[in-house]
Amino acid sequence: MKELILRLTHYIGIKKRFSIFLINKVFKGVNPRFFSIKAKLLRTYGCQVGVGTKIVGPILINKPIEIGDHCWIGRNFQVHGNGTFRMGNKCDIAPDVTILTGSHEIGSHDRRASGSGIPLTVLIGDGCWIGARATILGDAEIHDGVVVAACACVVGNVEKDVLVAGVPARKIRDLE
Repeated sequence: MKELILRLTHYIGIKKRFSIFLINKVFKGVNPRFFSIKAKLLRTYGCQVGVGTKIVGPILINKPIEIGDHCWIGRNFQVHGNGTFRMGNKCDIAPDVTILTGSHEIGSHDRRASGSGIPLTVLIGDGCWIGARATILGDAEIHDGVVVAACACVVGNVEKDVLVAGVPARKIRDLE
């Protein structure tokens, strides 16, 4: 029985890696015929991908994520860490956006990133726009209707309907 479980686990791992390979190498880009194929491939990986969501690719993920309906995911989208990532409906993610869902405790002088990893959660609400090369750190919640400016670094919660920019990201103005 243990051998069967190991074989199945190995098969599932190969299937997941092959799905990501196809998204990143074969079906990458903005060809409209490929969007539904990439969504299906992500579902075989275990991700929840909403109706009408378009993924440009390549992408980098190491565990299943949740993406809402009618979203746009730009090229080089990355989700790192052992935590949770969920995104609402009608969101736009520009190229080179990085989401970090894990961290470590700060250790001693000898090794600061010590101990086991800490899983964190990143939540993005409905209707958000995340600008190019933005970084969102774990345990951040970006509420509905937020615009995160290009190259911003979100390190906490962002209230709804605002524009944030900078490192760390700060409120620039309210949005209607």
